[in-house]
Amino acid sequence: METVFKSENLCKKYGSFSALSDLNMEIPKGAIYGFVGKNGAGKTTLIRILCGLQRPTSGSFSLMGKSWDDKEIYKERRRLGAVVESPAIYKDMTARDNLIQQYLMLGLPDFKGIEELLNLVGLSNTGKKKARNFSLGMKQRLGLAMALCGNPDFIILDEPTNGLDPQGIIEIRELIIKLNREKGITFLISSHILDELSRIATHYGFIDKGHIVRQMSAEELKAECQKSVKMKVADTKVLAKIMEEKGIEYKIFDDQNAEVFTEITFSEIAEAFAKEKCTIFTMGEHEESLEAFYLSLLGGENNA
Repeated sequence: METVFKSENLCKKYGSFSALSDLNMEIPKGAIYGFVGKNGAGKTTLIRILCGLQRPTSGSFSLMGKSWDDKEIYKERRRLGAVVESPAIYKDMTARDNLIQQYLMLGLPDFKGIEELLNLVGLSNTGKKKARNFSLGMKQRLGLAMALCGNPDFIILDEPTNGLDPQGIIEIRELIIKLNREKGITFLISSHILDELSRIATHYGFIDKGHIVRQMSAEELKAECQKSVKMKVADTKVLAKIMEEKGIEYKIFDDQNAEVFTEITFSEIAEAFAKEKCTIFTMGEHEESLEAFYLSLLGGENNA
């Protein structure tokens, strides 16, 4: 598997405090990697190290296949775009002038790609409107356009939908998916909005206290957050008998409540219970959310 980032036993200390501790992490090329962790877990520290703003205390990592201590790592960082915390935009400039400044800072030879970028992020009609008068969603899209300057292969976004209204969240989500699918850009997205992250991520890394607790693909997460049917019946002993006959996994909570781990047809189950003269009071489909999985991964709500 080709990776854009891989770390081995990466550590970062500030005095006696360990922000990162033996962190092992891989971001596959072409992934939308959801980076999940509570405040202070180490997400921002890792992002700063990735962007070259800080150096690790020990351990190693590679970016686009090149080791972090290689003197030419700066060439790989030119293929990296980032929007960390809030977009670094010039509020008294138009969207186009902001991109011109970004092009100049990157030493790009001409401004040919600017109109295409403005169109891509939906800001081509902003004309002479100053960035200070943009909505929060427009500012986020401008920040993403600035990160796209220089045609990067890898983009880091820190809380890209933070503070956006529902429409703004949808716009950013659709733009990320479009860039990933059409341009093959790999994304690392740090976000607290786990439900939204679950709509776009292809891979996940869960970080806690400076180390990766779990890495998994979206398919693996889906398998673990399996659908189930919660049932309230007259007698769960009857339910157990029926489910065992059908080879269906189940869990009994008490005399009347149970959970069945499969997609079941109500008419078929109702018929089986009717034969046993056992009443079904309620049936409801349930699916564990990413947030619930994250809480269980860290050992409960007290750790969230």
